[in-house]
Amino acid sequence: MCMSRLHRVVKNVGSNTVAVEDVDGTVHHVSLLALDGPSPGPGDWLVVHSGYALERVDRSEAEEVAAEIRRGAVAARPDVDWR
Repeated sequence: MCMSRLHRVVKNVGSNTVAVEDVDGTVHHVSLLALDGPSPGPGDWLVVHSGYALERVDRSEAEEVAAEIRRGAVAARPDVDWR
């Protein structure tokens, strides 16, 4: 099953690709072909599904949600380094 996930842009890789960091710290390259508007920059937050950025997310809201996801992950798996 595929799910959309929240990612923070780390850097621009090409004209239609960015490197993003998942809330668990894993870095992926995603396509911007499905995203409308200007290219996102480092620090911007995106909803990513199956390797495609679909939507921008307000930075303060995204950081709040990411922190909540990390808290839940730590509670569920305290043995893992969730950053």
